[in-house]
Amino acid sequence: MASHSEANRQAFDHLASTYNSKPWQIALSNQVSDALRSRLTWLGLPTPSPGRDIKLLDYACGPGSITTALSPYVTQTLALDVSPNMVEAYNAAATASGANAKASVGDLVAETVAPEFETEEWKDFDVAVIGLGFHHFADPALAVKRLTERLKPGTGVLVIVDFLPFAPKEHQHHSHSGPDMQTTIKHHGFTSSGLETLFTSSGLEDFGFQTLPEPAKLEFADGGTSERTVFIAKGKRAPTVAGKLWRFIGGFQDAVSGQMGLKPDGTAGEWKAGFRKDGGDGSGSRMVGTKDEGTAGGMFRRDEPVG
Repeated sequence: MASHSEANRQAFDHLASTYNSKPWQIALSNQVSDALRSRLTWLGLPTPSPGRDIKLLDYACGPGSITTALSPYVTQTLALDVSPNMVEAYNAAATASGANAKASVGDLVAETVAPEFETEEWKDFDVAVIGLGFHHFADPALAVKRLTERLKPGTGVLVIVDFLPFAPKEHQHHSHSGPDMQTTIKHHGFTSSGLETLFTSSGLEDFGFQTLPEPAKLEFADGGTSERTVFIAKGKRAPTVAGKLWRFIGGFQDAVSGQMGLKPDGTAGEWKAGFRKDGGDGSGSRMVGTKDEGTAGGMFRRDEPVG
């Protein structure tokens, strides 16, 4: 796995300076950004509020397209990439935009994770996202497991954006003047059922899977083109044993208080058959109205051909 991580580092270091330079790349970045922003409620992203910080982990971050897409809806972003050049590009963009975001060089799927990423700062994320880099991972199951462990139990959400299965010959995004990108591609797309298995086995629940209606259009170094279907998968980290117990106790208390007819101040009222019904709709608030100013900065994709 270490050798594969090094291959990724070399390949994406080489691509960093040209990562978002072509119209089709910018279009794909904006396509995914719009898809994420229009699905905030479906994704389960909590709403920032006074005293409620929302922390994002942008994993395999590249120059920061995921961060650009979601920064209006989070209060802090930490990002990781194995490529120092990508991290440099990310931090330059974050500084220019004024976002509360910082990237570091690191690998949470390595056999031994660096001590600086085992601190409290790198735990209890509200959301972790892998944007079009998942098919470059040597061990997707381990990646899902490791990132799930970084989420808040009971509420933290893992989001993966990648491609449905495609023919290997359609993924010819290599540079004739740099490292061969084919050596970094371990998986030619993913299925809903396959990802659901990975998510469930890693302790994620409430699995969801949606495909984008418009195909992504890719251009290759040899002048060829291809269309690819992009999906968004999400799952929520299951509560810990203690969390499940408290959730059960809370539900039991609600049931008893409903049958006892307890008043809002906790005093007893008349006995009422059945269970109490909440007065609210329980749906939570939906964030709307934030408009992206201009095109999304940074290139979202992790598999760019070089012209």
